[in-house]
Amino acid sequence: MAGGYVGKILEVDLTTKTIKKTPLNTKDAEMFIGGRGLGAKLLWDRTKPGGHYLDPDTPICYMSGPVNGLPAPGAARLTIVTRSASTFPKSNSKHTGIVHTNCGGRWTPELKFAGYDAVIVTGASASPVGIAIENDDVKIVPAGKYWGMGTYDLQDALDADFGRRYQTVYIGPAGENLVRYANILTEIHHACGRGGSGAVMGSKKLKFITVRGTNGLSIDNMRTWQAANKKAWDEVMSSGGYNEWKRLGTGMVVTGSSDWGSEAVYNFKEGTYVYADDISTEKALRNLWVGNHACFMCPLACLHRGVVRKGRFSGMTHDGPEYEGVMMGANCGVRDLAGWQANIAAADDYGLCYISMGNVIGFVMECFEKGVITAADLDGISLKWGDVDAMLEIQKKVAYGTGCGKLLGQNLRALVAAWGKGCGDYAMETKGQGFAAWNVRALKGFETTYATANRGADHLEGVDISIQNTRIMNDALGICLFQQLCGLTPETMKDLLNATTGYRLGMDDYWKTAERLFTLERSFNVREGFSRDDDTIPPRAFKEALSVGAAKGAILNYKDFNQLLDKYYKDRGWDNKGIPTKARLSELGLDFV
Repeated sequence: MAGGYVGKILEVDLTTKTIKKTPLNTKDAEMFIGGRGLGAKLLWDRTKPGGHYLDPDTPICYMSGPVNGLPAPGAARLTIVTRSASTFPKSNSKHTGIVHTNCGGRWTPELKFAGYDAVIVTGASASPVGIAIENDDVKIVPAGKYWGMGTYDLQDALDADFGRRYQTVYIGPAGENLVRYANILTEIHHACGRGGSGAVMGSKKLKFITVRGTNGLSIDNMRTWQAANKKAWDEVMSSGGYNEWKRLGTGMVVTGSSDWGSEAVYNFKEGTYVYADDISTEKALRNLWVGNHACFMCPLACLHRGVVRKGRFSGMTHDGPEYEGVMMGANCGVRDLAGWQANIAAADDYGLCYISMGNVIGFVMECFEKGVITAADLDGISLKWGDVDAMLEIQKKVAYGTGCGKLLGQNLRALVAAWGKGCGDYAMETKGQGFAAWNVRALKGFETTYATANRGADHLEGVDISIQNTRIMNDALGICLFQQLCGLTPETMKDLLNATTGYRLGMDDYWKTAERLFTLERSFNVREGFSRDDDTIPPRAFKEALSVGAAKGAILNYKDFNQLLDKYYKDRGWDNKGIPTKARLSELGLDFV
């Protein structure tokens, strides 16, 4: 077995209650590396066209990468790959596309120490269960006592019952109630958001997977690895942005993005928020934050612990706010820093992706403002811009699927279908996936990558193919994107991969691997009916120019956008419908597609 891998996949069928341990396919590992890449291959092999995210036989794959668990910077990422609850083609809403979602923490290194490269769960239990793993000892355990718990209480209960040495991934009430943007969390604050993987887990009645391991990991060439790892740490910690990342995390651009005109403001009507200073990172630094928290082997420690010290939310503790929390902030017209924090904390406790929840709330606020709906449609709630209490009420209804929350827990397309009256023009989504907190009218290139991202409107994809390729390799290796943003180069990541595994990839091979992984994801979606018709940007971005701030007047042009798509497809080796050609598939070693 190549270094970095432990050589085993744990497979659990919750319908038959069977557990088996299968060898890792070494050829697949070399071709698809791990994490997001190998997860896509496993999903391809284990699904048939036309499947749905709620099908019991839909696999949910909890993936490590070959560098996870080693003392490389940021080598902590867990990637979950499954069918998306949010991403589906216009041609057939019963088909669902691929979702990859990842988070930090300590779960994935612990899985490797327990002796597994991945966990694949299929089937569905008739009653709530968890999976408990300690090295070779794997059990399906009753979880009825935990069902209904929010993540705060759940973490405490699991610590008491299993011990704090165990690392656990779990869902909150939103996942249990199949909210289509429910997430999967670990350590309360680390969330695999986007795409509704929590709903897939909830449909299987799987509340948690807890793991403890005591084994070591192998490295193919220790001397070469030590040199590559030293270079990796040096690149991160000597970069100009290191201290700023450590001090402010992603929140450093809450005001900067507003200044650039690239923020999500009032459901993306604008890109500059005139009240950005009220929810600024500097204000959080002075009034909320009490310390930093790091994931496994992370020098950045970008997660900030916060405590509200006065007012009606006094005593509330949580992490952040981070930049993407803007979806609950400026996008919803919020000026109250503590109220913003309270809504982010509530989303994490319920197991809701706060990016998607903020997108839905912003859209509903605009519908309310324009008279598309009334308070009667929201169980008597007047959902006005900036009303943090109304937002908290809505979140609770969504998480538990009560009243209007049942509809709001679907997706923007369901709301447009229910309400009509032209509201589709300002439903900010691509492939069914709601936009994250970046306004494409002010960010050249984002329109293309938002449109072409395989899981739908993806803020992590960057602005061009080269960055998409860089980031899919981060996800395959199991290394946090923020290390790369802070100076870790693809060349050094390639060297770490080679030294760990014994592979002999040059940079051309490395980039070809990235193309292979991205094209396989695209192929999965094509198999489900996705095409160029799904690579879209919402009408608002083409019809309404930004009216304030540095990006005033910014607007997209349909002709320019289509030309960008033409070039993108050509550069990827796809036809002008966005479908990978046979020649390109063969070139990438994807003849099985």
